[in-house]
Amino acid sequence: MQEYNNTDQHIHLLSQVIAKVNRTYVPAKEDDSHTNLYFDPIGKKVLGRWFTPVEARFIFALNLAHFQFELIDDKLTTVRTVSISGKNIQELETEIEVEFKNLGFDTSELTKKLHYEIPAYEFAASKMKPIDSRHLTEWASYRSLANTACNDLLGLSQIEGEIRIWPHHFDTGIYFEPNAQVGIGFGLAMEDEMIGAPYFYFSGYPKTGEISYKDLPASEYWEWHAGEHWKGCTLSLTTLEGCSEVERKNILFDYLSNVYLWLINI
Repeated sequence: MQEYNNTDQHIHLLSQVIAKVNRTYVPAKEDDSHTNLYFDPIGKKVLGRWFTPVEARFIFALNLAHFQFELIDDKLTTVRTVSISGKNIQELETEIEVEFKNLGFDTSELTKKLHYEIPAYEFAASKMKPIDSRHLTEWASYRSLANTACNDLLGLSQIEGEIRIWPHHFDTGIYFEPNAQVGIGFGLAMEDEMIGAPYFYFSGYPKTGEISYKDLPASEYWEWHAGEHWKGCTLSLTTLEGCSEVERKNILFDYLSNVYLWLINI
C-alpha cells in the first residue's frame, strides 16, 4: 500500500489545480460540489466539470498516462496541453494561467488560494516526475473499483447519484437518501490516522436522533466505528490485497449488501 499511498498523495496535490479551475469557472453550489472531480478509468484522467468561460464549453483534466494537464472541448478534442514533468505546482499554475489568458478566459481568480487546506506534503514544492506505470495501474485499479462499487450501491438502492472525487479529502464517494429516515455516505478514502490504510467507508446520517450501533452485521473483512468524530463501517484496502477479482467482488458485495441493509433499517 505504500506506493499506492504515495501515488494517491501526488495525484491529490495535482488535482488541486483542477479544483481551482472548477472554483473559478463552474457556477458555485452551496455544498461545494462544483469543485469536485471524477476519475475516468477509460482515459486514465482526473476530470473536472464542464464550464463555459467564453462561447465554447470545456472541461479541464489531468491526464495521468501522459502526465499532463489538458483543456478539452465538448467534442473531446484536446485544445491545450501543459506538461507536468520538471515543474512544481506554482509553475504549473502560472503556465495554465497564461494558456487560459491566450484563449480569452478571465483568469483574475484562477490562482487564488482555495478555501480549504490539504496536507502539507513534503514534495509539494518539488519538480514533478511522471508516475511509474506499475503504480499508476494499481492506483487506477482501486479508483476504478471505487467507481464500480459506488455504481453498484446506487443500483442496489435504485436511486440516482453522482460518483465524484472531493478535492479536499480526495475520496471517491456518493451521498444519497434511500428513505425518509437516513442519508447514506459511501466511498473510498485516502489513508488516514483512523485506519492507517486507504479504505472503503459507509456512514449513516439519520434525519432525527442518533444511530444506535447495536446488533451490527459482523465480518472478518470490515470494522465498525462509533467514535466521537466519526461513526460508520470501514473495509481496508489491505483486506483486498492479493485477492483474485472474484474474491474482491464477493467481499465487496457482502460489505455493500449487509452494511447498507443494516443502515437503512435503523
